[in-house]
Amino acid sequence: MQPIISGEFVQELDKKFVQAQSITSYQLMERAAKGFCQWFLGKFDNQKPVHIICGVGNNGGDGLAIARILHQAGRSVTVFFFDSPDKKSADYTYNFAILAEEISKVSIQASTEFHFQDEIIIDGVFGVGLNRPLSGLYENVVQKINSSNNTVIAIDIPSGLASDDLLLGIAVQAAYTVSFQFPKLSLLFPEHTTYVGELVVVDIGIGIHFFESYSTPYLWLRSFDIPKLHKTFHRFSHKGDFGKVLLLGGSEGKMGSIVLSSLAALRTGSGLVSACVPKCGIPILQSCVPEAMVQVNEGEKILELPIQIDDFDALGIGPGLGITPQGVDLLTYIIESFSKGLVVDADAINILAKNPQLLRRLRNCILTPHLKEFERLVGPSKNHLERLQKAREFTTQHQCVLVLKGANTVVCLPDGRQVFNSTGNQYMATGGSGDALTGIITSFLGQGYSLEQAALCGVFHHGLAGELASKDKLRGTVASDIIDKIPETFKNLGIL
Repeated sequence: MQPIISGEFVQELDKKFVQAQSITSYQLMERAAKGFCQWFLGKFDNQKPVHIICGVGNNGGDGLAIARILHQAGRSVTVFFFDSPDKKSADYTYNFAILAEEISKVSIQASTEFHFQDEIIIDGVFGVGLNRPLSGLYENVVQKINSSNNTVIAIDIPSGLASDDLLLGIAVQAAYTVSFQFPKLSLLFPEHTTYVGELVVVDIGIGIHFFESYSTPYLWLRSFDIPKLHKTFHRFSHKGDFGKVLLLGGSEGKMGSIVLSSLAALRTGSGLVSACVPKCGIPILQSCVPEAMVQVNEGEKILELPIQIDDFDALGIGPGLGITPQGVDLLTYIIESFSKGLVVDADAINILAKNPQLLRRLRNCILTPHLKEFERLVGPSKNHLERLQKAREFTTQHQCVLVLKGANTVVCLPDGRQVFNSTGNQYMATGGSGDALTGIITSFLGQGYSLEQAALCGVFHHGLAGELASKDKLRGTVASDIIDKIPETFKNLGIL
């Protein structure tokens, strides 16, 4: 997994890499610019003019290199540069000197009056080194960019954002942010969504071993991290090898959630899936999910004890369960009696929040709260940085895995590491999507995966399935569409 280091170390990392590779910083900048342009030319095949706003540091140097490459590709490019007394970086100066004469160059001064028309704007004003709010001419330029209503693309990080902290003041509101090698931490904060837009991470070839000297709890989960986390099976494998799981939940009027969890577990590859539901849900389960077995429960409209759990390899509890005294008894029994892998979601998390004494008894457990459910567990947070800190304290204290759901879902591990998922999109914000994730993670646990493996594989496959499902459905994507695409995620990742 790719470490996410602090912005203050990026320049040092670059120096280490160029020295080890016997290349120049200009050549590394060229590599980044080529990666950006490869993405850009694949994304924007129209011939709209491109305006690139360049600061005087290395982010501006990136912008100048991008201008040169796009011009060579036949695009109409205008470079806006600051006539500033600030010291210009060496790579900025060199890239400016080799710009083709045909590229229009506009000096930005305090008296400059300019307006953007129907162009694509590339923001290369400030990079990860910024540690103060924007002011003066820079603030004025960012205001003009934001009021232009054009497509704006930020190089590495939107100008005005600090790399590791919350925004102070104004920042570029980008439709796309193309970050190099790893996403800077602040790009993953929900508070910065309107500034970051769609996040793209371009690999520029800096190997993981170059990050070893930098201490960071933050990691970025990528597609080529996933295959090695998976177990392998062979043609003599039978349904017992693929795990026997039980999903518990559902109540009158809320049976759809456990239906979705059961379907997701089956599509993820569980050998045997059972659902424990109240009596009112039995005909629904058996008609909607004929491949699943139904464990008959004494409860008419809600689940009640007793239940049989000893024969299963993993349990998932919570979808549609309801918050009732019977639910408290049920969750208490499972926590105290089941020592194998357990996924706790939805109403089961809300029960934990109301009965904190149960938290001390957790073992072999993955909790999957969304932001509101997490708030009920640990209290409100001022911002996402504080939320991440509370999640780290929670998982290290209770030695559990916590999947904090949302854009760039974070898998929080008992050793303090926090892994940001790179898959998924806004079209997954639909009822039942979390129930599908419960089924996926429970399935992996039942197949013999560790808590860490199950959580990481679960969130990645879930997000990728959402991306595949929404290609055609867009805002019309529903949870069952996501479930239908789970098998395709294995194919895309080359996992048999």
